[in-house]
Amino acid sequence: MSERPELIALRYEARRRIASPWALLAAAISRSLLTIPYPVRYRSALHPEGTPLNLALALVGRSGAGKSTAIRGAACAVMFEGEDVPETAHARSGEAIATMLGKVHTEKGEDPQLTYARLDHAVWLHWDEVGQLAQQGDRTGSTMLETIKSVTSGETIGGQNAKGDGVTIPAGSYRALLTLGVQPRRAGPLLGDGAVAGGLSARFVWLVAEDPDAADAPRPSTEQPPVYVPLSQWDGVRYVDALPEMDAAHEADTRAAHRGEREPINSRVLLNRAIIAIALANMAGRSHLTAEDWHLAGAVLAHSLDTLDTVAEALAEPDDGQQLRSQRVEQRTRERLSEMQAQGIPFYEVRRKLSRAQGDHLTELLRAGKFAPW
Repeated sequence: MSERPELIALRYEARRRIASPWALLAAAISRSLLTIPYPVRYRSALHPEGTPLNLALALVGRSGAGKSTAIRGAACAVMFEGEDVPETAHARSGEAIATMLGKVHTEKGEDPQLTYARLDHAVWLHWDEVGQLAQQGDRTGSTMLETIKSVTSGETIGGQNAKGDGVTIPAGSYRALLTLGVQPRRAGPLLGDGAVAGGLSARFVWLVAEDPDAADAPRPSTEQPPVYVPLSQWDGVRYVDALPEMDAAHEADTRAAHRGEREPINSRVLLNRAIIAIALANMAGRSHLTAEDWHLAGAVLAHSLDTLDTVAEALAEPDDGQQLRSQRVEQRTRERLSEMQAQGIPFYEVRRKLSRAQGDHLTELLRAGKFAPW
């Protein structure tokens, strides 16, 4: 791992607070991006118009797994001069995200004027549990999940209703960070077929909020001073340009996508890596990228992909409640079959005497060779 002062400070705070260093890094990345002026974009050879530096981070762990600790720790480890990072905020609908960024004011005889809530046009969205987001996305007429995709891409959000009410936030006019607490067994809304095919899953970088190594790491015995980072490096900067190796990676990835060789869930990996590299560069007091930034961001994305695999495996396993219910159904199915066999009922007649759940379980038993018909 790099010996950069800011990363050493983050590791120190993680150990001091017995917290996941990945969670502190997620908070530090979020805070770093929120201090970069919103007009600044990432520019690559394939996208010379630039891409907004918006990002979504999934913090994987049980409910309340230390989000507040991570944010406080990151703020103590890396301090940006003159920073004014927005507090995390919870939106209840897609339309609410737009109104959190700005409002429309209309003076008599004048055209409506959009006024932003903050001078930096920034918002930090957070949901403690993925279930909260899923419930809001399931509501009739909800635009939440589609808005999240638009927000992470910096697209136009909001709009007017039939009465002319509402607010529209223009594309590229804001900075948005999104963090979401994800319990592995409840990650279905982010990893279901629709979420993967629709591009929602690809928006997220996955970092562990609960780290077994953190439980065993000794607390530091000496103090580590925070790292102070200037922000003057962004004066007059409009674009952060990709390195040649980054342009080559984007080109190879795009060609692979056209050949059908890239999985949909990986469609944003390189862009997320580039945005994280820019966040790391900013923490080092720079507005330009180095090969080390790109390399370190690659380590973050490797951790993200490993964490995503772990979440997908946990999601595929039946939970304890499901296993218990399945065991009960199997026990009752076997009892009913024994009763009917003792009564001399032919096997071909038993299915219509079973409940639907029992009949389905009988089919599973037969296919698995765990039950022999009479």
